[in-house]
Amino acid sequence: MGKGKKTPFREWETTKKDGLERRYIRMGDTQMLHPSFQNLSHIARSVYIYMKLESGGKQIFEYPYSKYKKIVSKQGFQDAVKVLVESGFIEIVEKNGNLRKPNIYRFSPRWQAIK
Repeated sequence: MGKGKKTPFREWETTKKDGLERRYIRMGDTQMLHPSFQNLSHIARSVYIYMKLESGGKQIFEYPYSKYKKIVSKQGFQDAVKVLVESGFIEIVEKNGNLRKPNIYRFSPRWQAIK
């Protein structure tokens, strides 16, 4: 499958003159309006959205400290991850803290069944 025509963002959605962003996220309204997502704290929602950006559309991804330290404290991140796991949005595939490598996460559809 070849790459299709790129659709530029509108002027109020970007700072790029041509409207073409290198990275962006995709979220459906059924996820954003679902009680599981609505019940997340603002920090957990923010961490989730930044995880989606960092993942580049992949289900399994790394999220290093160098990325999340720009948006939240280490404790805030750990708390948000705990909530995201409990709420069914992500799973921890590998805990690599002792190896000084980023943890590996997986997006999960379990949130759909949690009310």
